[in-house]
Amino acid sequence: MTLTTSRLTRIALFTALIAVGAFISVPIGAVPITFQNFFVIMAGLLLAPADAFLSVLIYMLLGLIGLPIFAGFRGGLQSVFSPSFGFIPGFAVGAYVIAKLTQGETRPIRLFLATVVGELIFYAVGLPYLYYILQSMSKAPESFYALLAIGVIPFIPGDLFKMVICSVITPKIKKAIK
Repeated sequence: MTLTTSRLTRIALFTALIAVGAFISVPIGAVPITFQNFFVIMAGLLLAPADAFLSVLIYMLLGLIGLPIFAGFRGGLQSVFSPSFGFIPGFAVGAYVIAKLTQGETRPIRLFLATVVGELIFYAVGLPYLYYILQSMSKAPESFYALLAIGVIPFIPGDLFKMVICSVITPKIKKAIK
């Protein structure tokens, strides 16, 4: 697959949207509530798998080289030591899987189910990282439930809302693009 101008533009657009989503942030503890996952999900629903992955990977690399595009206007290599950083690689894998599961799909229920899988991947990568970083700071939660209370439970209502919205608007966007 060659990188055409059109593909590069779409990848760059979603990279920028993910960065904008990070700026829409509500700090509630170790992991802020952001709008990043909305744009990561949309990248997965609207781009080819490799392109969805690349859009998140480029976002992550731009942040790691120092651009303040992570939540809280942070950036740089020190961001790797943030408890919430582990969700970003999870976003890359999740976007790829969502895109793989939804190629050619326009039925909202199927799109929604793919977003559920993607969100589970976000958490499967992000939560162990969150625990590890908190443990290295001597702030590790004492139980698995306490970890969920920090890194999952507060996010469920918003994530479900974003997943439903993405699943409903995607068919309309795909139709408009064609």
